[in-house]
Amino acid sequence: MKRINEAVRKPFIVVLCLLLGSLSAMSFVIDGEGYMGMSDPPASSSSYLWCALAVCFALLYWYLYEKKKQRPSPVMAALGLLFGVVNVLGGMLFAYDSWAMLSDGKTAVLTLLRCVGQALPMTAFFTWLHDSLSRGILSRRAALDDMRLSRFPRLLGWYRKHRTLGCMALLLLCWSPYLISYYPGTVCWDLGEMAAQFFGMREMDTWHPVFLTWIFGGLIWLGRLVGSDNLGAALFTLLQALMLSYALSRSLAFLRMLGLNRAVRLCTLCFFALTPFFGGYAQFISKDTLYVSTLLLFSLNAAQTLLDHAGELREQRRKRLFALFLWGLLTSLLRSNGLYVILPTSVLLVAFGARGKERLSLAAALAACVCGALLFSGVLVPALGIKDETASGLYSVCFQQSARVLRDHPEAVTQAEYEEINRVLDGENLAQLYEPWISDPVKYTFKFYGQGAEAEKAALQRYLTTWRSMLTKYPLTYAESFFAGNISYYAFTPKLEGQTYNNQAGNRLVFETYDVGQAPEYLHTTQLSALDGLRSLLAVFARGWRHIPLLSLLYGCATYTWLLVGAGLSAAKQKKWRRLAAFFPALLSLGVCMLSPVNDYFRYFLPIVAMTPSLLGLCDQGAKD
Repeated sequence: MKRINEAVRKPFIVVLCLLLGSLSAMSFVIDGEGYMGMSDPPASSSSYLWCALAVCFALLYWYLYEKKKQRPSPVMAALGLLFGVVNVLGGMLFAYDSWAMLSDGKTAVLTLLRCVGQALPMTAFFTWLHDSLSRGILSRRAALDDMRLSRFPRLLGWYRKHRTLGCMALLLLCWSPYLISYYPGTVCWDLGEMAAQFFGMREMDTWHPVFLTWIFGGLIWLGRLVGSDNLGAALFTLLQALMLSYALSRSLAFLRMLGLNRAVRLCTLCFFALTPFFGGYAQFISKDTLYVSTLLLFSLNAAQTLLDHAGELREQRRKRLFALFLWGLLTSLLRSNGLYVILPTSVLLVAFGARGKERLSLAAALAACVCGALLFSGVLVPALGIKDETASGLYSVCFQQSARVLRDHPEAVTQAEYEEINRVLDGENLAQLYEPWISDPVKYTFKFYGQGAEAEKAALQRYLTTWRSMLTKYPLTYAESFFAGNISYYAFTPKLEGQTYNNQAGNRLVFETYDVGQAPEYLHTTQLSALDGLRSLLAVFARGWRHIPLLSLLYGCATYTWLLVGAGLSAAKQKKWRRLAAFFPALLSLGVCMLSPVNDYFRYFLPIVAMTPSLLGLCDQGAKD
């Protein structure tokens, strides 16, 4: 009888898993009727992609619930349901530019069922992730650890003495196709403007980081002494490539310090070396690559501070405190939002990162870092007569909400409300300029830009009164505007395609240089025409990843967001409370992305991508202190 029951049970479980997998896959289908998303048309429900996804979900259910005999906890189920709600509403807003259809009862019920359908696989994923991390799967000895790597004894001996240099050399070698073919580097529009400010073609202001303007402009000036803008740009590319390779190498060293097995470290190395975005951003001359490097180095030292360092030498502790000061200060100077990440993290580190006398030295190092950044921006910059133009940048979310109200409710807006909006923005054209995924077209109509911080703040304070009064009248419109500007950082939406403002929204990798002016004083770089074919091939390769199933997940910001959410929950269930503080730089970086002017902008999200391997390693049960 037992054999008969077992013979019946196994096929039943397989069929049940296939059925649940199919229902889960179909809950991700987006109806093409009325589709307004800035992407290719969604795949129909009959597409083979949904069949493949159904099989993947079914295998996940069978492996976890049948083979491993795991059961999701209520907390995992609640987190899975949260994902379902966020992802369904995010996808709906992306696809149809509104949540108005939820007022229909039938649509609301179907949406709720879709939320449950999408919650099922994510609940299973969170359960699997916690089970794996709590069993120490990342630190468990792997077969690769038993391999003999003595075929090249001299090379191996050198590597063991100089691991960081060895990893840097390997990363730079893997990135060399980008660094060579795009020599001297692809120049972002922002950096072209910053060079113009440095050489007096534009008035220098704080819209771009002044410290980075000096670094980039100084290297261009040095290159011009030799007679070439190319040399100056190449020096900056070399600087950021070395910094990025060093930071990622330190991340690998951190994983080794935690005791993670060689197979995990090798996979992480391949992730850093072979995925197109790290090589692509190594050559991309922008604000981001140096910022990613310094923030990653700060977060690694913060994580080390949170570990138990019993028996640590005083010299090692001093080096780590100096590293926190140095990388925190540079992070705050290289981007204006860096201080918003460093300051709250510093408070948390002082609270949980040390005890007794050690807390005083830690607080002193972090206070010196924050004070240095504040003195630079609050004392030195004004003393040099550099105009503060940062006020309006903080209001891009509000500007977008006002523009959406004028687009969706033009008849309901009173004359007084319109006049107050029109006083600071181009009210007549705001509705036509509005793009849900990028605020630049709207915020660049700000009429007080260039008049200094005091004039901007006075105008914005008056505008804010009107903005608050309209919030109570159009709460749904305000919510739609806010979430439409950041949903792809935490929801799996289609890749943004098509024409957007300056082709920025959703842009993953930039392989085109932007010229800001024809005068010889502006920055002008040239690339080797003989390598045009190689550049085109690399661009196709890098951007093609976005359209390959599974590999495209590496380009999805939501992948890393929910991976870290699951890892953080696992750390909490393992009662690794102090280590959760190491997630704070990533959490604050996500907040910065959500308040940024562009949705789904991978270069804004890159710090979180770079921090993900080290944070996952911290949550592994076998990770050492």
